Amino acid sequence: MRALARFGVEASKRDYEDDGEAGNPGSLSVIRRLADDFRDHGLFAERTRQRTINSGKPDWMRTVKREVAIPGHKGQPIFTDIRSSRSTKSSDALLSQIQAAVIREIFVAHSWWLTGTFSRREELLSCQRPRFPRTIWARKLEAMLPSLYSARSIFLAEYLRYYLRETRASASGSFVFGVEDFHRVWETILRETIVRAPCDSMRNWNSELPKPFYLHQGSLTHDPRSRGMQTDIILENESSFTIVDAKYYAAKNAGSAPGWPDIAKQIFYEKALREIVDNVSELPAVIHNIFAFPGKTNDGPLTKAEIRHTDGKPVSSAFPPIACSYVSVRDALNHYVLRSQGIELANNDPVDALQG
Repeated sequence: MRALARFGVEASKRDYEDDGEAGNPGSLSVIRRLADDFRDHGLFAERTRQRTINSGKPDWMRTVKREVAIPGHKGQPIFTDIRSSRSTKSSDALLSQIQAAVIREIFVAHSWWLTGTFSRREELLSCQRPRFPRTIWARKLEAMLPSLYSARSIFLAEYLRYYLRETRASASGSFVFGVEDFHRVWETILRETIVRAPCDSMRNWNSELPKPFYLHQGSLTHDPRSRGMQTDIILENESSFTIVDAKYYAAKNAGSAPGWPDIAKQIFYEKALREIVDNVSELPAVIHNIFAFPGKTNDGPLTKAEIRHTDGKPVSSAFPPIACSYVSVRDALNHYVLRSQGIELANNDPVDALQG
C-alpha cells in the first residue's frame, strides 16, 4: 500500500483526480499524507489570546481603564488586580474536529498508516465530533479556505476535502480501492529499484530511438509519426546494454508468457538501439534483451524466448534470444518504498548467464 501511495504521488501525475479505469492511487496518497501529518504534528490547534486577570502578560492599557487603583504611601497608584492575557492553543475549531473525525475513520479502515500514534490516542478521542452532518463537512472546509493563512491549515482543509469527496458514499470512510493498470506500477517499480552500473548515464533513450516517417509522393516532405518506440528500461554498462521489458505476467509456460507482439517489439528495440550505439563504437555493441517477470523469489520456470524454425531447430543470429528474469515482488516493493536500488537482474538460464 505504501508503494501504491508513492506511485500515486510521483509517477501517475494524477493531481488527485479520478482517472476512471486506471484506478486512483491519488486517494491512497491523500490518506497517507493525512495520517503522516497527524502522526508528526497531532491535531491542528488554533493559537488564541485569552483575556485573564493576574495571569499571563499584563495589559496595562486595559488595567488602567477597567481597574480602580489604590494610592500607595508615596501617592503612586497600586492595582490589586491586573488585567492580562494568555496565549492558548485550542482544538475546538471546526477544522480540528473534522480532522479528528477523519483520522478516526482512517484508523479503523486504513490503520497501517497510523503506526507510532499510540501516544496521541487520547488527543484524538477527546476531540468532539463536528455538530454538522458528515455530508456537508467538505462544503464547510471549502467555505473556510479563504480565511485560512497558515500552510498547515490550508493543507488540511484541501486534503480533508478531497478525502471526504472520495468517501462520500460511505459514512465510515471506507472504500474499495483497486488499480487496474498495475503493470504500469510494476514497470515504474523496476525502473526505480534495479541496480545500475556507476557508468549508467540514465539517458532518455526513447527520445533518441529511430521513429517511422511517411514520405509523400512527388515531394521531399517527411511526415513522422508523433510517437516512436517506447522501451521500458535500458541499462548501460561499461561493455554492454540491457533492454528490460517489465512484464506483469505469470510466465509459468508459453500460454502465460508474452506473445509474438511483445517478442517482436523487443527485437525491434534491439535493432533501434544498435543504430545509436554502434555509430559511436568501432565494434558492434553487446545488447541483451530481458523480460522481467514478478515472482515469489528471484527464480522461475522459463529461461528465455527464442525464435526457431517450425521443427524446433535454431534460426540465424538475426533473431537473438530474450532472457527471462524473475524478480521477487516483496523485495521490489520494499526497495521502492525505501527509495533504494537493490534489484539484481540475472538471466534465469545458468547455461547462458548474462555477461557485462
